[in-house]
Amino acid sequence: MKDFIELTENLAKIVGEMERQRKNIGNFLRESSSLTDLELTEEILENKLIVRIPETDAHSFKVAGIDGGLLKKSFHGIDLMLLKAVGVIFSYESDKLVSTDYYPSSIPAIEPRTIMDPFNDIEFEINSNIERQIKEITTARETVEKFEPDILLLHGSVIPHYTFVPEKGSLLSENYRRMIGAYTELFEVIKLKKTLLAGVVEDSRGTRFCEMLNDIFLARFNPNIPPEMKIVLTKTKDSNLLSYVLEKGERSFVFPYSSKTSQHPILREFEVKDKIFTFYLKTVEFDRPIRVDFLGDKGVADKADFISSILLKMVGHSNYGIPSVLIEADQRAKLDENEIEMFYQDIMNKTGNISSLFEQRRNQRPF
Repeated sequence: MKDFIELTENLAKIVGEMERQRKNIGNFLRESSSLTDLELTEEILENKLIVRIPETDAHSFKVAGIDGGLLKKSFHGIDLMLLKAVGVIFSYESDKLVSTDYYPSSIPAIEPRTIMDPFNDIEFEINSNIERQIKEITTARETVEKFEPDILLLHGSVIPHYTFVPEKGSLLSENYRRMIGAYTELFEVIKLKKTLLAGVVEDSRGTRFCEMLNDIFLARFNPNIPPEMKIVLTKTKDSNLLSYVLEKGERSFVFPYSSKTSQHPILREFEVKDKIFTFYLKTVEFDRPIRVDFLGDKGVADKADFISSILLKMVGHSNYGIPSVLIEADQRAKLDENEIEMFYQDIMNKTGNISSLFEQRRNQRPF
């Protein structure tokens, strides 16, 4: 026990020291005048590291938020899954919420699935995520077709948040192609309806911004740069660092989602692969910055400002920076854990206690 306590104390010191260094770097970045006149490149699309969001002229607008729910459970011979997705549409006039609509309804129906393909555990997890994304993105497309919002917000990125591409002919391949097709159809409808598409990533693990900072400082040597800068940046997530850089109402510069779109396992599937951009935004005082991915073409900085200004209007809690339309979608799409058990019991009542419905042994251990 003594060794455990000493180890914990040492780890706490290491974590605390790393965080102190991140804070120092954050303070340096805020105060550094050399970061207000950046050289524009294919990667750096604005000349400032920190951008203060200007007041938007849009005071009457319509925003849709999409989210989905998933419950799943594996049995001896089959897998069971429940899916649900909902679109929430907030309409504003003079910056005031005047109406709320839902698609397909305020209490969307649950879609039950039985999976009989012989997936292993990893394949089942991947397939479940694919099915959930198909459900969400199909709902997103149908919401845009019906309501034509000014902005569509996804809970997560605007491309599939999944990087494993199954082999052709595999059990997963067909569903993977369906997922890519669902996103492609959404991109087409977004263009047709002139809707701006953005995805809010609440817990980003991205490191691309920190990698770009390292490149900037390699190209522009500054004797005042903290000596630990490079080491710390290689071990830091973007949102962690930017918590010490951005203040409420500020965003980072816009940068491409990927530097090698043709080699990116997911982006290369889409014609719009070179039109996906990213920035970080501090929406409230006491929460971390959110990552925003969006589909853009010309004027990406103006689009980032517009998206940011709308998001800032839709946060109401100083400790939670997610826009209210996505909070409402999340609440409407939630599934109760008891529902998968009810689904299982309903099937078993109709089939009897057959072998396929036996609980897995890991869930039946008597000790």
